[in-house]
Amino acid sequence: MCYPKIFWLLFPSLFLSIFISCSDDSPKPEEVASLPPVVEKKEAVTDEPKQAEPKVYIEELDQYQEYFKEQHETSFSHVTKKNWTSYTAGKDGILTKIMLFGKPNYTISEHYGSSMSGFVRADNPDTGPKYGEWSITREEIVNQLALQGLTEIDRGWITLQMRGEIPQQAGKMYFLVCDKIADKRAWFGAFAFAEGNSYKKGRFWLHPEHDLVFRTYVGKTADQLELEERGQPLFENETASLIPANDIPAAPKSMIELNQNFEPSPTKPASPQPTESKSNSKSESLYQPATLSPTKIVEEPLIIQKSEDQVIPEQKPANPTESSDEISPSQEKQSGDSTPKRSLFERFFKEKSQ
Repeated sequence: MCYPKIFWLLFPSLFLSIFISCSDDSPKPEEVASLPPVVEKKEAVTDEPKQAEPKVYIEELDQYQEYFKEQHETSFSHVTKKNWTSYTAGKDGILTKIMLFGKPNYTISEHYGSSMSGFVRADNPDTGPKYGEWSITREEIVNQLALQGLTEIDRGWITLQMRGEIPQQAGKMYFLVCDKIADKRAWFGAFAFAEGNSYKKGRFWLHPEHDLVFRTYVGKTADQLELEERGQPLFENETASLIPANDIPAAPKSMIELNQNFEPSPTKPASPQPTESKSNSKSESLYQPATLSPTKIVEEPLIIQKSEDQVIPEQKPANPTESSDEISPSQEKQSGDSTPKRSLFERFFKEKSQ
């Protein structure tokens, strides 16, 4: 009795399956959504892992050269013989930083890169022992100048932070060497320098008598401080090319402010001019009228000097006996008479008339 009921319940499902199987429409295959490819970020691979900054105590200023001239600038290159500057250490310890005085290079240029890096060598810039590492970018230079209240076109102190323990032995020469410049460029930076060999215990690559403006700072580690307390040397003296102790510079002096470089030179005080004694007589004017007024009195007659070649015939008076009354011009000059003098012709005819 229950089979007919079950049949009637299964009949609709059976009919539906037969209808679907007989239809021409086939179900569409499911489309799989395609996602864009994922680009994996590759970490920048460096040749050598960066060394940590040295842990030192009692950091002190060691060597320095602060003289420079305006418009005297140079750059570092990664090319051999154009990539170093040297100095002679004056204190034992660990080199912590080197400061250069300058400004960043121009951004739009085919010659200057965006960063430079290098290391420190002892004794020789090409073959000496290699110590530590350092690097600097143009952006870091701009930020350092901004902290000093300067713009990127102003010159200021630029800090090269050293990484790794770089030994500093008093009397030994060291070289700051640049070995790499970014962007496949040849130069980096604009650093001030001086002429005339102002720092005699070092130089930079350009000329034997040219010195960069720089400062070096030296510190001591905990182990080195313990050795000093025991009175033991930090280094073996035999390994250093020592120089006389009197060549080590004295205590550092404060650097001249930049604004003083543009001040005019002090003017010398004007030397007092000799005062002319004023005479009571008034000086005659350069130009005088052709005729004198009757009120003016002629003090001296105009005397014309006779030349040796000129011969003037003597005029003898008609009456020789009366010639003694005549007055010679020299006698007229010696006499202090202020009356106007008569001519010889007037005097001659006046005597005859008498």
